[in-house]
Amino acid sequence: MDLALVFSQLIRIDGLDIWDGLVHVGCNQEVYADALRIFCRDLENKYNKLKEFSQTENWKDYTAAVHAIKGGLAGIGAWKLSGTVKELEDAVLKDNFEFCREKTHVVITNIEQFTGALKSTVLFELEEIVMEQVPLTYMEKKLGEMYMYCSFGSSEEADALARELKTKTSGEEIDSIIDTVCTHVENLDYHLVLQLLAEQPYIKDSLNT
Repeated sequence: MDLALVFSQLIRIDGLDIWDGLVHVGCNQEVYADALRIFCRDLENKYNKLKEFSQTENWKDYTAAVHAIKGGLAGIGAWKLSGTVKELEDAVLKDNFEFCREKTHVVITNIEQFTGALKSTVLFELEEIVMEQVPLTYMEKKLGEMYMYCSFGSSEEADALARELKTKTSGEEIDSIIDTVCTHVENLDYHLVLQLLAEQPYIKDSLNT
C-alpha cells in the first residue's frame, strides 16, 4: 500500500480530519487506512437502515442507527458530518420527529457524497477485504477477551480486537452479535458491550468459573 499517495488524497477530502482519525488508532497510518475501508463498507449498510427506519417511522431503531453513525464518523475524524448526524439524534430524543422527516434525506445525501469522495481515492482500488471463516469457538474466545477489555476500559485493545473481528465470519447469528459489539466499541459504549455479552451463555459460563 502506497501510504504517501493514499494520504495525499485523503487530506484533500472536505470534512475529514485525518490527524484526529489517526489519534484514534495510535497514529498508525496503515491501521487508519484499513479502518477507513472497513468503516466505509459498514457505513453504507448503516445509512440504508437509517433511511428505512425514517420511511417507516421506526423511531426506536432510528435512534440507535443515528447514534452508531455519529460515533463512527467521529471515530475516523469526520467531525463536521458527525455533528449533522448528532442534530438528528438530538431531535429524535426530543420526539421532534418532524425535524427528522425533513432532514434525514439531506444528511444521508451528505454522507453518500462523503463516502463517494473516500471511494474515489486509491485506497479503494485495493482488493476488498476477504472475510475469513473461523470456528465458533474462536469467536467465543475473542468475545470473552472483548468482555475483559471493556470491563477494564482498555480502549486500544478493544478497538484493535473490533477491527480484527470485522474480518472474520462464523455464521449469521454470531456475526450479528459481532457487528453489534463492534458498533458499541466504536461508539465507546462499553456498558452496552458488557450488557450484551453477559447475556451470552459462553460468557456467563466463563464468569462463573
